[in-house]
Amino acid sequence: MTTITTQRVRELLDRLYADEQVKDPPAIETHISHNRPLEDYSHQELNELFSEAYLPVDRQVGDFLYVLARGIKAKRVVEFGTSFGISTIFLASAVQDNGGGVVIGTEAVPAKAAVARKNLEEAGLDGLLDLREGDARETLADVEGPIDLLLLDAWKDLNLPILKLVESKLSPGALVIVDDTDHSPQIHVPYLEYVRTSGKYHTATVPIGDGMEISAWLGE
Repeated sequence: MTTITTQRVRELLDRLYADEQVKDPPAIETHISHNRPLEDYSHQELNELFSEAYLPVDRQVGDFLYVLARGIKAKRVVEFGTSFGISTIFLASAVQDNGGGVVIGTEAVPAKAAVARKNLEEAGLDGLLDLREGDARETLADVEGPIDLLLLDAWKDLNLPILKLVESKLSPGALVIVDDTDHSPQIHVPYLEYVRTSGKYHTATVPIGDGMEISAWLGE
């Protein structure tokens, strides 16, 4: 039996996905009613607006992340945007089934980081978690390699800066994954142009969830 199919992990994910679908936090309802574009918010405002929101990957996307991480035998994973740790559970399950390693998460909201740690502990995966609180541009500045998989799933305008920050630490053939590429397409343009034209990646668009871009690191 794999970690992701154990009763412990499966029932936790069932509960977290059920909780996520109950109701949007009041702040998000206010944002929707005001019809203010997300692009008009600062990162601090976004952190406050979504401080109680799960913002999880779709469950199908989570399973896909597990498969990708298992397929490349990832031992060292970096996740930009941990939130309450749902995607982290999929990634950590894969790392555990690959023989162990670490998932380095990032979360700007301390309360969310606390819940993520609790969820990983409940899943029995907290021993694989290195969760760094604060601005990821600072907390990942000294991250060590080799990084086998990088998931970019927080504020989209930071995807390219975060990638460039850790790019030199990517292992040969490492996967770089961006989620939600169908949301606010213009925000993704600089990142997509870079991975598609820099010659450093072979990249593919995958129609799963709200769109994903998966890029394999080819090197300088």
